[in-house]
Formats: sequence, structure tokens, C-alpha cells
Amino acid sequence: MFSKILHGQFELRQIFWKYGVWGLSLITFVMYLFRIFLIHRLNGLRLFEYYRKVFSFINMDNTMLFLTISYFTLLAFLIFYSIILVMGVFRSSAEYDKSVWIRHIARIFILIIVFVAFKIVL
Repeated sequence: MFSKILHGQFELRQIFWKYGVWGLSLITFVMYLFRIFLIHRLNGLRLFEYYRKVFSFINMDNTMLFLTISYFTLLAFLIFYSIILVMGVFRSSAEYDKSVWIRHIARIFILIIVFVAFKIVL
């Protein structure tokens, strides 16, 4: 499936809405939940401040370890999926012949959606 998305083998409508909007929304929602759980456990520290100053594998409880590993695994998957998705939308829109406007609007909106997804989870 990832190779079909990467090579733009789906219709522009399908790759934009199904894999772009809905897929990124689902991943972002799950990551946002893990982020909320992490922030709740940090007692007022920002996420990056905690990992820069306080974080240590030695003193960590199991819940914090699970949340940390899950968050960073999902972040790596989000980066991977976003790169594949943007490349797939650009390739699929290059073959879209019905409207030049829709082709460029899809490219712009997928970049905006990816930016918003990263803004929410970071």
C-alpha cells in the first residue's frame, strides 16, 4: 500500500481524502492522545524541556517509558507517512488531467495538512 501511495497509483481524489485527510487525522489524533498523557505526567514541564533536562532511562517508571517509546515511534511513523503521502499526492496530481486548479490546490492543501499535523503533535 505504501508503494502505491508513493508512486501515485491511486486517483487524486482517493489519495488526497482517504490517505491524506483521514489518514493523517487518525495518526495525529492518536499521537495527540499520547502527547496529552505525557504532558499530564510531566507536571507542567514542556515536552522538549523534559527530554532535554530531566529525562533519564535509569530512573524512569514503566508508564513513562511506554509513553515515551510510543510517542517517538508514532512520531517516526508520522514523518515516514507524511513524506510518502506528499510525494504520492504530487505524483498523482501530476497525472490529473481534469483541472489544473484542482491539481495545484491539492498540492498546496496536502502541505498545509502535513504542517498542521506536525504543529498539533509537537
